[in-house]
Amino acid sequence: MLACALYFLHAVVGNGYSSPRVKEMFEAYKERFGHDFGDDDDYRMAVFEDNLRYIEEENAKGLSYTLKITPFTHLTNAEFKDTMFGRFPETQAPFGNVSNTFDFDGLVEDLPKSVNYATKGWVTEVKNQGLCGSCWAFSTTGALEGLHKNVSGELVSLSEEELIDCTWDYHNFGCFGGWMNVSFQYVADHGLESEKDYPYVSEYVPGYFSCHSDSSKDVIKAHSISHVNVKPKSRSSLLAAVASAGPVSVALNGASNAFQHYGGGVFDAECYPAVNHAVLTVGYDMGTAKPYYLVKNSWGTSWGEEGYIKIAIDDSPEGICGILLAPSYPVKA
Repeated sequence: MLACALYFLHAVVGNGYSSPRVKEMFEAYKERFGHDFGDDDDYRMAVFEDNLRYIEEENAKGLSYTLKITPFTHLTNAEFKDTMFGRFPETQAPFGNVSNTFDFDGLVEDLPKSVNYATKGWVTEVKNQGLCGSCWAFSTTGALEGLHKNVSGELVSLSEEELIDCTWDYHNFGCFGGWMNVSFQYVADHGLESEKDYPYVSEYVPGYFSCHSDSSKDVIKAHSISHVNVKPKSRSSLLAAVASAGPVSVALNGASNAFQHYGGGVFDAECYPAVNHAVLTVGYDMGTAKPYYLVKNSWGTSWGEEGYIKIAIDDSPEGICGILLAPSYPVKA
């Protein structure tokens, strides 16, 4: 299900810090993100320095992507994993039981060279899941927002909180993880309200799971959608699905130190293809020197390229970080 021991710190508090620059940067970091670490301040500065060293060492390698200070730079990578990711429920196969699977049998060369639904106006602003492992809900609403824009001409921010609160019977687990395809099934059965009418509170109160949906306020009406699973391990099928249908929900492994501190460029870091995080593919570009999928995350605009990441398109069966393992998207019923 997607939801999203401490490693050795090179900078040991007892030995002091390498330069006043680190202290100055750490104070600016706390002010920027509103952190107050109290008695843990020295330890958090040690973690910050260790991550800063990692960022600078990686950026000196001239990679196709760069790293930067993000809202997670005060966390060890182990803490980052524990904070941001949930799990897939063992009771639910990632590709569901839907019989409609999109399997593109054409040529990639015949697809548009580039697609970008963010610039096309099909994508809402980058959101922030906070301390709740609800990435799957944000991926689900993002795909539905694109479909609704395509069908109705209106871009409406939809409710992640309704999915978090109301899909337990669909084998999702709120802030502890879930799947996009079963969330699409919930919306097909019950509809979905807007963010305005059913606002997100799990960012601040993880664990609030009382469902209080009101079908009279639904933006997406019950029985108005279905969903399609994209053939896994098929680069051409994911590209064709994005080109023909709109934003596509995908899962990947977002737990690496490089992903934690991604700043920009085309991400091709070595990454074990075991999915633990849900995001939204909103486009791609095959016309650049290093082709990429354009992916919207749900960690706010201070991470990545204003909340987005460019994932390299490669020839591996699973794709970079497993992006080809579990794509799905909603369609009009």
